[in-house]
Amino acid sequence: MVNISLNRITLYGNGQNKEVLLNDISLEVKAGEFITLTGPINSGKSRILRIVAGLTEPDSGTVLFNGKSLSEYSPKYENLAMVFRSQALYPHLTVRKNLEFGLKLANIPKSTINTRIAEIEDLLDITSIMDLKPDALPISERQLVALARAFIKHPQVLILDEPITELDSQSKVKIQSIIKRFCINLQATVMYATHNPSEAMTLSNRIVCINKGRILQVGTNYELYNQPANESVAGFIGYPEMNFIEFETIEEGGRRALNLVNANFSIDVPKTLKKYLESYPNAKIGIRAENLKITSEKPNAIPMIVEMQEYAGSQSIIYVSREHQTLAVEVPLSERYELGETVFVELEEGKIHLFAKGKLVI
Repeated sequence: MVNISLNRITLYGNGQNKEVLLNDISLEVKAGEFITLTGPINSGKSRILRIVAGLTEPDSGTVLFNGKSLSEYSPKYENLAMVFRSQALYPHLTVRKNLEFGLKLANIPKSTINTRIAEIEDLLDITSIMDLKPDALPISERQLVALARAFIKHPQVLILDEPITELDSQSKVKIQSIIKRFCINLQATVMYATHNPSEAMTLSNRIVCINKGRILQVGTNYELYNQPANESVAGFIGYPEMNFIEFETIEEGGRRALNLVNANFSIDVPKTLKKYLESYPNAKIGIRAENLKITSEKPNAIPMIVEMQEYAGSQSIIYVSREHQTLAVEVPLSERYELGETVFVELEEGKIHLFAKGKLVI
């Protein structure tokens, strides 16, 4: 089993201004771990994977595999497999021959090659396309072939960059399960990149949230969802994204209150925030959709207008607004709301986060 160490990786662009594409990236990937890099498109995920795979040379920093450089650890890439969005299949070879090619170069016995091919074509359900060439296949099936070619090596390190983006949603769920199960059985160390946070939450032991070439937070699914380090992570991880409510502390009718700036409405100070207001009189509340509830009219409930209801499994999300403030609220599927209806939204006090200057306070 292989651990991967990234130590202070920096990468610059080629333009005159030498744009910083990756800024001081350090990361320890444990042996046998499935770690996912996630963040918006062009956040730096693919660049990190290309450096780990030896396809891009960083301007500074090192990548070590069990303490060795890639050329020392696996000079012929025999222990490493990768799948990138451009599948790089051999167009003149059938799918079967694409899968055989690398194994033959590695002098693996024919009987072993045949066994592995039978295993992989059954695992990914690609038996019907084995004698076709890549150009005859839709891009979704070419992605499956690229995965098959990586899996069939039985690598110790597997690098996957957006490997299932072209699959339909039903196929994605199935293939995610296959990828996870196969990698666990193989005891491979996996680095996987996706711009889809739900995919990251489904697959990973740990998640690395990246934006603008910087690591924002590394942690378990629970940590990134429930204890996001900053607004960027809180807004990216989870669906719907966390609600943010900007406030200022005011004195109103002899009481201290929070003026919800964009909603033009004030509420009593939540108990969890009271001791922080001296230091952070103007900041933001962060709260998940499941921690808001529709209630009866009462002083601390915010009157808002229903704009949309979205159905998601056993729950639904209603989007409500007041002035310039929009909130997503999770409600039971049985509850129906009319567009334009006024509802009253209450914050669950124990689930409130406080953000100041973009960073998590509580």
